[in-house]
Amino acid sequence: MCVVCDNIQLTKWFASNKEYMQCLNYIQKLLDSGDFEMESQTCDLDKVKNDSGYWVDDLIAHTIRCKHCGQAYTCSVDTYHGNGRFRKGR
Repeated sequence: MCVVCDNIQLTKWFASNKEYMQCLNYIQKLLDSGDFEMESQTCDLDKVKNDSGYWVDDLIAHTIRCKHCGQAYTCSVDTYHGNGRFRKGR
C-alpha cells in the first residue's frame, strides 16, 4: 500500500441499498481523481439497475486498482440475498 491507499474508506457491510449506491459514488470519485483505474466490473457503475429499477444481476462486482502501488479494491454485492462490502483485494 501507499500514501494514496492509506486514505481508502472500506466498508465491512452494506446495511442498505443506499450504502451500496454511496460506495459506487465514492469509487467514481476515486476513479475521477486519476489515482485509480477500473480493473474489472460486471457492469458500469451507473448501470447497476435497469430501466425498470431492478438490479441488473444477482451478483455485481467492481474492482479498482491504485495506479501508484497496484493495490486492488473490490466492491461486491449480492442483490438477491442483500449483502455486500468494499474491501481490499480482488
